[in-house]
Amino acid sequence: MPATNNNTYLNTAACGLISPSVLKAGTGLYDHFAQNSSGAAEHWRDVERLQIKENIAGFIGAPAADIALIPNFSFGMNAVVQALTGREKVLLYKKDFPSVYAPFVINKFDIVWLDDENGFTIDPDKIESIIREQHIDLVAISHVQWQSGFRLNIKALCLLCRQHGVRTIIDATQSLGAVDLQIPDTDPDVLISSNYKWMNAGFGNGILYMNPRFAAQYPAKITGMNSNTFHIAGNGFSFDGGVANYEPGSLNMFGFAVLNQAILEKKASGMPFIEQHNRALTKMLLEELASLPVSIIGPAAVEHRSSIVVLEDKNGLHAHLSQNNVITTGRNGLVRISIHLHNTEADIDTVVCCIKDWAKL
Repeated sequence: MPATNNNTYLNTAACGLISPSVLKAGTGLYDHFAQNSSGAAEHWRDVERLQIKENIAGFIGAPAADIALIPNFSFGMNAVVQALTGREKVLLYKKDFPSVYAPFVINKFDIVWLDDENGFTIDPDKIESIIREQHIDLVAISHVQWQSGFRLNIKALCLLCRQHGVRTIIDATQSLGAVDLQIPDTDPDVLISSNYKWMNAGFGNGILYMNPRFAAQYPAKITGMNSNTFHIAGNGFSFDGGVANYEPGSLNMFGFAVLNQAILEKKASGMPFIEQHNRALTKMLLEELASLPVSIIGPAAVEHRSSIVVLEDKNGLHAHLSQNNVITTGRNGLVRISIHLHNTEADIDTVVCCIKDWAKL
């Protein structure tokens, strides 16, 4: 990652830093466009695109044939919702990221709302009870919650849903790149992610994984020339409604060149190492905060928590951090601190010292 000499960057949950080599992967592609645009574009489409998709597939342990390259999570979610019948009864978490639930709301689905227990914990037993009592057809939820850092056990959730014949759509935007997430281990029906946060891959590239069982039950309702899934012969028309339809038009070649390099860097570090690193620094921060006059959202423990720690923004805490070049997110009366691979124990010391100074004001 680039040096952050002028600040302490604890804001990956908002937007991840990109490394010089990741940036170079994108600019290098565009350098070819300055010389031979059509040749560069055709080579990317016919060769590099397939290599990138295989790299993505290997990263999450899924077949490349089950993955679509999309611009962002919101595009993918809206497109998948259009493939549903509209008659499904859907379980949604009321404090989830709006792009998870809004497509169901505006399309007038039958929605059952799930709440947390204490501003943090999403109770799996409550999910099971609602599924049983309300005859839920589909659960759509984030792996990691953006406003609290709560980390759902999606392996257990997806297993529970399969046992009850319930489909799952998982938003992995706040976890992919920070958590060792493998499709064979979790087995969701659909998993979608933007990659500008923990993947450290900038904007304009996203991943959509779709289980073939789901694709067969819910054929895509969008397509285009790039999908190459429809065929016309005489007066006849045939259509393959699979995951390729979620790539209807020209792809963001720059964005996916950047993502490809970001994945190579994640693989070089190793996702288990990244997850362990983030967890250790998060534990260190929580232990330090326990003796300070701050209110933590959720228990001061790493169990059921990602490397996001959220505090109540009292007496100008976020403003004080910002004035001292500690970069976090201030929103809705909360301060969100997020820790990733580039962070060090020195960064934790810096934010803790800054909070101690704030407490003296």
